[in-house]
Amino acid sequence: MAKKSFSNDLLRDLHNETLTMDLIPNFNEPVELSALNSAEQDQLNLCETIIEKGYNTYIEVGNALFEIRNNKLYREKHSTFEEYCKHKWQIKRQRAYELMDAASIVNTLSEISDKKSDEFKIFPTINIRESHAVALGKIPEDMRNFVWQKVVDDQKENGKTITAKTIQFIYTQEKNGVDNSKDQSNNNSKEKDENKIYAKIVRGKIKNACDSDITITISGKFIVENNLVPIWRKLRGFSEDLKIDDSFEDIVSIHQASVLGLFPNS
Repeated sequence: MAKKSFSNDLLRDLHNETLTMDLIPNFNEPVELSALNSAEQDQLNLCETIIEKGYNTYIEVGNALFEIRNNKLYREKHSTFEEYCKHKWQIKRQRAYELMDAASIVNTLSEISDKKSDEFKIFPTINIRESHAVALGKIPEDMRNFVWQKVVDDQKENGKTITAKTIQFIYTQEKNGVDNSKDQSNNNSKEKDENKIYAKIVRGKIKNACDSDITITISGKFIVENNLVPIWRKLRGFSEDLKIDDSFEDIVSIHQASVLGLFPNS
């Protein structure tokens, strides 16, 4: 295969993005030069064809580079993967790892998507750009698929172009939503504790309260629904002319309520 048909620009400009990855694992230890068997040679030829043509996206290129590195398919002519990338494709080791890392993130999304039902399945490899993969790589792994699904849904609803900023914005929204829920839960717990203290204070004061300080309201609705109208008139000494309906209210003191048997333990 001719090198001239493939250049560093093709890999770097697959989506016209400038990318940086913070951590690149060290897989660059020299290996002893040795011949490839026929299966390995076929695998290398396939991978290099993918890389040379660039195919559709960085995903195929990244996966091909991953195969070459992991299986040391470069070892027949090169002692390190870095040396192979430099001499074969004129790209730096960092760029090779950027492509592999981005492809790995999309592969994970695809695996999760395949497990979903057809109704909810997303197809991240169709329109996910390398910059999207990098943005997703900065999100905790257990949230990536959820965030990407939200991003895809938002794009379908609003027709906006998906960008790395969009992904980060939606992740921040979801993250803050979780944090806000935790804060609300903590606030509710704190409020309950305070209410217990306040109730204890009130109970202490009620012990010394006068009979007229605390009253109970009996609704006319309760009296009517329980067929207590004539009985209530007699117990309270009301005249027959007094209208007792849903709008009626009668206020009794704690002592009167006790005499009327309104408390279960009275």
